[in-house]
Amino acid sequence: MSRYGAIITNGVKNFHPAYFAMVMATGIVSLAFEAMGFSIIAKALFVLNLVIYLALCTVLVARMAFFLPDLKTDFLTLRRAWLFLTFVVGTNTIGMQLFVFEHAIVLAASLWLMALIGWFMCIYSIVLNLVSARSKPIHEIVSGATLLVAVGTVSVALLATHLIEAIATPPGYVYLAVGAFWALGFILYLVIVSLVTYCLFFRRFELADWDAPYWICMGAAAIITLAGADFVTHLPLLPAWNGIRECALWMTLFAWVVGTLWIPYQMIMDIRKFTRVGIAGPVPLCVKVFPWSRLALGRQYQVYDPPAWSRVFPMGMYTACTLALAKAAGDESLAVIPHYWGWFALLIWALTLMGALRSLIGAFASE
Repeated sequence: MSRYGAIITNGVKNFHPAYFAMVMATGIVSLAFEAMGFSIIAKALFVLNLVIYLALCTVLVARMAFFLPDLKTDFLTLRRAWLFLTFVVGTNTIGMQLFVFEHAIVLAASLWLMALIGWFMCIYSIVLNLVSARSKPIHEIVSGATLLVAVGTVSVALLATHLIEAIATPPGYVYLAVGAFWALGFILYLVIVSLVTYCLFFRRFELADWDAPYWICMGAAAIITLAGADFVTHLPLLPAWNGIRECALWMTLFAWVVGTLWIPYQMIMDIRKFTRVGIAGPVPLCVKVFPWSRLALGRQYQVYDPPAWSRVFPMGMYTACTLALAKAAGDESLAVIPHYWGWFALLIWALTLMGALRSLIGAFASE
């Protein structure tokens, strides 16, 4: 009993903040499949995500209660501080699921408020870390995970857009506040992705340095697209809002194009890393056929780690955002893309979950 107790204690003490990306990924794949019309898959993922979220929140609360100094250390370490924003996005994602599947407005609003408070805390911590790290070169500060700043900001606007439905006659300033938060996330994305692009293409970048969080270059653009499309859809059908609606729609379309352009590069980098890095000798057949199989399969070459969920969230988000954009723009031809890409996202989600379970079982078996 003491052996397993030690494993659990160490797990709580060293809890990786990126684990909330599992909630982000599972939630958005669920919402995407609901939009695609596969309600059974969507609701099954919703139930699973509730269990995952409650379990992770329990671990986080336990860490706050028993290992607060370790938590503070993570909060004051820049490369870890970005990752706490996964809690913000994950909480908003659960709120979206509760709204969509159960229409639990009060609970969803409570989660939104909790996420908003968490967003302010994370931004405050990140600003403090950036001030202390201002003398470091940009490539030591910025990474794919940095884009969680934009994702977290837009996720607040995204859930708020849907909660507006619960207000009978929302005042105009509510729409303006939500739109301002969305626009802030868009601006943050443009600034940060420019720095990430510099690090990827204009300085020496080793293939071994490529990791799943770089998929957020696409994922952040995708959530901007989803939030923008939903914002356009929910704006009042009044002449006074026509200018804002048209501007928001063009910005949303631009974000979708940017996100789409990232996909080929990210796919190629994933394939190159999975087939070249960490493999001594011939490449296993399963890796040749489907490189992402390394997330779950094989004893020697499995590559799962908690940030791997940062790959799944953008894939699911691209599915959901393309469907939402097709609806907002009135262009049903766009809806063809998600019905293929969505299944690929679900497969990557399943492989990543298998990797997580194998990692968890391995931790207990190795003791």
